[in-house]
Amino acid sequence: MAVHVTLNGTFLYNRYELLAWLNETLQTSFTKVEQACTGAAYCQLMDWLFPGSLDLSRVQFQCDTIMHSLHNFTLLQAAFRKAGVIRHIPIESLMKRNSAVALTFLQWFKIFFDENNDGREYNALEARGGQSLVPADLGVSRTGVTQRVFREPMLGTSAGRY
Repeated sequence: MAVHVTLNGTFLYNRYELLAWLNETLQTSFTKVEQACTGAAYCQLMDWLFPGSLDLSRVQFQCDTIMHSLHNFTLLQAAFRKAGVIRHIPIESLMKRNSAVALTFLQWFKIFFDENNDGREYNALEARGGQSLVPADLGVSRTGVTQRVFREPMLGTSAGRY
């Protein structure tokens, strides 16, 4: 069962510390906290902490639709239940890439990870079959302005597949 944690405001990590931790822990290259809003990183962290709490092969690592993110957060919710984690996941706000919500949830997850990590060896890149966690939908345009190209499922397609 999971050790429960709360954010008490006495010590919060800044976004740069969180990104450095996430990149080192999951062997990835996030540049923005909002890039974790696909749910894939959180699913992989749960796989590390609570092996068997979710089927990592079902995680959509290359999320480019809202349906893929929703799928990942559904897996995360189920993993939380299985591990006995009592925590609301602000799915809608995370999928909208709300910066404040993304930062707060990642801060909570870092504390949760630290309290529940038993030091088990885990090769994150190998566990996800070498797939990148950085979503292709958050890129930088030629003008240097961040763009969001988050495709909506097309009408008449099943589960948003093209």
